[in-house]
Amino acid sequence: MVAGLAAAWVMAGVGLSPAPGEAAFWTERPGTVREEPDLSRLNQALVQLVKGLRPAVVQIGVQVDLGGDLPKDHPPIPPAERPRVGSGIILTAGGYILTNQHVVSDAADVEVQLVDGRKFPAKILGRDERTDLALLKVEATGLPTLALGDSDTLNIGELVLAIGSPFGLEDAVSLGIVSRKGRAPGGGAFVDYIQTDASVNPGNSGGPLVNMRGEVIGINTAVIPNRRVAFAIPINLAKRLLPQLQATGRVAWGFLGVGIQDLTHELAQAVRAPEAKGVLVNNVLPGQPAEAAGVKRGDVIVGFDGTAIENVRTLQRAVSFTPVGKAVEVQVVRGGRQEMLTVKVGEAAAAEGKAAAAPARRELGLTVEELDAERAKQFKLREDEEGLVVTDVAKGGPAASAGLRPGDLIREVNRRSVRSVEGYRSALTREEGGLDLLLVQRGEGYLYVAVKPKT
Repeated sequence: MVAGLAAAWVMAGVGLSPAPGEAAFWTERPGTVREEPDLSRLNQALVQLVKGLRPAVVQIGVQVDLGGDLPKDHPPIPPAERPRVGSGIILTAGGYILTNQHVVSDAADVEVQLVDGRKFPAKILGRDERTDLALLKVEATGLPTLALGDSDTLNIGELVLAIGSPFGLEDAVSLGIVSRKGRAPGGGAFVDYIQTDASVNPGNSGGPLVNMRGEVIGINTAVIPNRRVAFAIPINLAKRLLPQLQATGRVAWGFLGVGIQDLTHELAQAVRAPEAKGVLVNNVLPGQPAEAAGVKRGDVIVGFDGTAIENVRTLQRAVSFTPVGKAVEVQVVRGGRQEMLTVKVGEAAAAEGKAAAAPARRELGLTVEELDAERAKQFKLREDEEGLVVTDVAKGGPAASAGLRPGDLIREVNRRSVRSVEGYRSALTREEGGLDLLLVQRGEGYLYVAVKPKT
């Protein structure tokens, strides 16, 4: 079949050639068209730029299906389009490579292929699900590298190149502009994504977004299918976390142990805050840094370690990027008066582990959150309702099999009223093979649901 196809092409080529002495009926260089010097220089500049960049972008392959969970705040990637092949950026001549965590999630073996065809087994040195970053290492020397730029200085409208292996087609390059900077659809507190209209597809994940100076200013990570809208993680965020990934294999995120919500004008008036700036504390987790420092429900946090707190996102970012163990001053408004508290920042992973101290086998396959104004609006609930709202139900999990849905309000667990995530976790059954009995409010009705935990 291939030989026949090749023969057909040869025959077609012979047939298209003009006979000796016969003039061609097309014009290859029309004399009336003058080459535009500026466009010619731009064209050559792009060609030379790409030549210098491609050798330092690698294709990453794994031997298992990439079905791992994405971070909660990550822009959506349709499961059917999650790549089995990804891309990466060579950081050092000695073999450090930056990519997305979801590219290597659950991978038993990772292989890196260079533009020149060389292949190396790669070790996953560190990963962080919250920001979807991973650091790999291959045993090699003299590798080409890419320079990292300053994503904070990136302007909307700048030309950028996306390089990677879309659909496994290695070394592909596309050109676009920076369309927007900020949160992506479904994005959370930790990443101000770079949005671009450069062509990015499954397989581009982990590859570089490059400015016209040849500097990496982002890591391509997600795309809205059929919309030509792609998102990249700013390189400055990666630079901030890479030292921890290299040294410890993980990122230690700061943690206070409070439930918070944005302050509206009505809430500010009700709690006697001078203005609608800051965040309202609606829960204080027992045994966590905030409780130890004296933070109370109803406090309005207006300052953290010298940073003015405008809203929930501001505080989340400030706390998360604070070194674990650092003592910081927290400014609160309580009963109309300002107070200064000193909090020793804890670690999110340690706190989450402590909160989930009950057996790991009690996995119900659902996510519950305390009800705040945002969640109440999202699921059309009253903000003064008691209980925890179900925000996500894993397909095929115990909760889904029991009929639970996002938007359900869990009022009781094993006949105990629950108003906090901590209370929910502590109320779950500890008996081997036991069932969890949940009282669920759905609309104006109530129903009991028995869920068998996943073992």
